[in-house]
Amino acid sequence: MFFFLFTLVLVSTVLINIFYIVPFVPTRRKIIHHIIRLAALKKGEKVYDLGCGDARFLIEAEKKAQIEGTGYEIAPLPMILAWLNKWINGSKIKIRIQSFFRADLKEADVIFCYLLPETMDKLAAKFKKECHKGTRIFSHTFKISSMEPVKVWPRDKEHKLPTIYLYQI
Repeated sequence: MFFFLFTLVLVSTVLINIFYIVPFVPTRRKIIHHIIRLAALKKGEKVYDLGCGDARFLIEAEKKAQIEGTGYEIAPLPMILAWLNKWINGSKIKIRIQSFFRADLKEADVIFCYLLPETMDKLAAKFKKECHKGTRIFSHTFKISSMEPVKVWPRDKEHKLPTIYLYQI
């Protein structure tokens, strides 16, 4: 029975990754800390992670800045890891079993994304329509072709840090 459930979770995760073209690629802790520093998060800010994976970004942001975090994930394996990570860390973040394309972004103060360019481009209209004035969107590695970033931190090969794009509504 365990083998069947494990296989079902694994296969469904692979199919979701293929269908939505959003693979589960965890962000290294060093990069998470770097982005949290760049974001200058404030206590109580509502931070959303679209495709939160194992929720490590939100949990670290909560520890550092006491934010209110919400992660969106639909792939079963990362979602299970997110719940486990949340439980282990005693975190109060919310994990939503929902496509981020259907998420309501109007309350977000900060949005974090580590998504492929095609997905980022599909989200651009949603950001412009739903996010309130001042919402900051941080993108790890990939830019949004239809939006102009307000700041770009270039790739740092020496410290192994990726390009980070900041957009603001």
